[in-house]
Amino acid sequence: MTTTPETEGGGLSAGELLLLERLTAALRDADQITLLVGSGLTASAIPRVHGVLEIAEGYAAGRNDDGALERALAQARAELVGARPIDVYRAYRRVFTDWVSGDAFDVIAQQAVLKAYAAPDPMESPLATHGLGQRLERGIGEGVENDRFSWQLPRGVQALGHLLARIPEAFDHRVLTTNFDPLLEIAIRDAGGRAVSLPLDSRGSFGHTGGSDGAVRVFHLHGFWRPTLHVRGPQLLHDPARLADNAPLVATTADLIRGDTVCVIGSSDWAGTIAAALARTRPMRVLWALGDVDAATALDTAERLHDRTGIAVECFPAVDSDRLFPALAERSQVPVPPRATGLQNRVRHHIWERQLVSQPGRLPPRDVAGLLLQLERRFGWVTQLSGTVQPIRMLWPVRLRARASVIHMVQAFVAGALARLGVEVRVCVDDVGSRNHDAQVEFRADLDRWIDHTGHGAVRDFVSLSEFLDQSTRLPAVDSPEALLRPTDPWSVARTFYGDHNPSLYSLLAAVKAVPNLTSWDELEKNAWPILQSLLRTDAKNLLTPLTLWPYLNSMLLESATNDVMTLGGRDEAILWAQWRQTFGLGPGHLYNPYIKSLRHDAHMLRWSSQEELGRHLHRTRELPGWDIEGSYIPWLFQNALLLPGYLNNEPVPETDDFPLDSWAAFVAAIEDGKPVLDDLAARVTDLFLR
Repeated sequence: MTTTPETEGGGLSAGELLLLERLTAALRDADQITLLVGSGLTASAIPRVHGVLEIAEGYAAGRNDDGALERALAQARAELVGARPIDVYRAYRRVFTDWVSGDAFDVIAQQAVLKAYAAPDPMESPLATHGLGQRLERGIGEGVENDRFSWQLPRGVQALGHLLARIPEAFDHRVLTTNFDPLLEIAIRDAGGRAVSLPLDSRGSFGHTGGSDGAVRVFHLHGFWRPTLHVRGPQLLHDPARLADNAPLVATTADLIRGDTVCVIGSSDWAGTIAAALARTRPMRVLWALGDVDAATALDTAERLHDRTGIAVECFPAVDSDRLFPALAERSQVPVPPRATGLQNRVRHHIWERQLVSQPGRLPPRDVAGLLLQLERRFGWVTQLSGTVQPIRMLWPVRLRARASVIHMVQAFVAGALARLGVEVRVCVDDVGSRNHDAQVEFRADLDRWIDHTGHGAVRDFVSLSEFLDQSTRLPAVDSPEALLRPTDPWSVARTFYGDHNPSLYSLLAAVKAVPNLTSWDELEKNAWPILQSLLRTDAKNLLTPLTLWPYLNSMLLESATNDVMTLGGRDEAILWAQWRQTFGLGPGHLYNPYIKSLRHDAHMLRWSSQEELGRHLHRTRELPGWDIEGSYIPWLFQNALLLPGYLNNEPVPETDDFPLDSWAAFVAAIEDGKPVLDDLAARVTDLFLR
């Protein structure tokens, strides 16, 4: 069958088909194409003007100013009834400048961009230590961009990224955009290409572009979402009220338009910079895609653009970039494979669990790397070894409490197993400002006993954090370059952390477990009351944690190589160590035990005093909805306080009435079969906990 444009289009509009033919012909004739793209390209992922206004209003609603900013925005809206959204945007920018600061609206723009970013694990995100309302600086911004699998890319952006990565010479290794988001750069890198972000400053300059390295240069005409080496602020986005009169910006834009064909897509050119730039260029073919479906409107727009530019402009109605660019990639024989993003859903394979835990001859590995791998695969522990060689030293910081909990016991089992393999384990007891000094001997004895259960007499060292700090203040300061980079006294750590790094107050509170680590406005709004309660009941001494614990870690790193140290702790401590890495750079690895939901160390369910008491906790929890969800009380105890120590010691699989309890699936099946496995779990775990 002869292929016609209608059948080949596969749902393309008449305007899209015609524009596709024009672009295909330009590529076939080796014409250079200058692409000029606007917010329509990324509209399905990044809020357009109306969405940005909503973010600004939400910011104003949460500001502690008795509603002054909200009233000022309402006044601006009232003066512009019936006006275009972009006019309201201009007014909002002015209000923010008047009432907050000249660069306050940059934060709003950054929050709009981050609507397209969703890290699968917020603890591992570059934003883990960054406040939502805090201005995002260059280093963190680059880190977020490099986390490219966490970004949502519209189909059109993804296809265009592959086109620019595969045939960059057809587009003169450049693309011009009025957008301030980085999605195009991410799409190019996602397709295996290189991209450089070059925002124009208010004088039309974009700094040094480098040599002919094959990179695609993305020129952001109206500004960029984060600081760059050339544009550092204070204002990242151009003032929309001054764009039309910015002659240097228009002149630079005109100089950047060098192709034989210019294609404008996704832009209404509300500021007039594109039309003004085209008026300064040599005659060329201009293809202008419109979202409007009306052909008559396209003709009127073409006439108006001709009057403004002096160039014949061909307009194409009803063009959607999410349809056009995939079709152009197909025509150009550029494959656009499906894109994998984020973490895959975790599915428990209970048969595999039985094989992993109970298969005969499955001894725990006799090397550190192998054991860490099995902790991840079998028991859901999290290991971070970025830049870390096989660890030979482990720092286990433990806050002194009136009694040790079962979480401490589980961590001690792993510390003992690693010590048995030759790892130097240091238990750093955080007793700074503690009211539990009378319990220190018994607390340490419990940790010692649990380490011995799997360590079999392996060496471990206990360190009092308060004694270390007292000693460090009496010793003369070390002036080596390494000591200056990683200070070992609290004041120097505070100066580096609070002064140079300057985290948000909320991320600091999350790092010391004073508030939950929430990373979206919606989560913060939903949890406002729990956050307030947490602030009211948390001791201020928790704020000492980074200032007292980090000096000890730094002292360990100064002893020898920095990449042979690993910390041990709970999953909720990840943000604390993320703060350390962002402050001091690469350093230790980390090992985190699985998170136990809804419970913390001081809960009596984690510090019972008898087998009968634990049995009551288990039976009452069994009656609650969701009792069997992974990470809940009973599954966590079974997996970590029963199976884990047995595996580490290569003990036989526990049984009840000849029913092997070798996996969570088997345990649930035993409960459903009426076996007294909850009582058996209470007996076995209590024997380890209280013995």
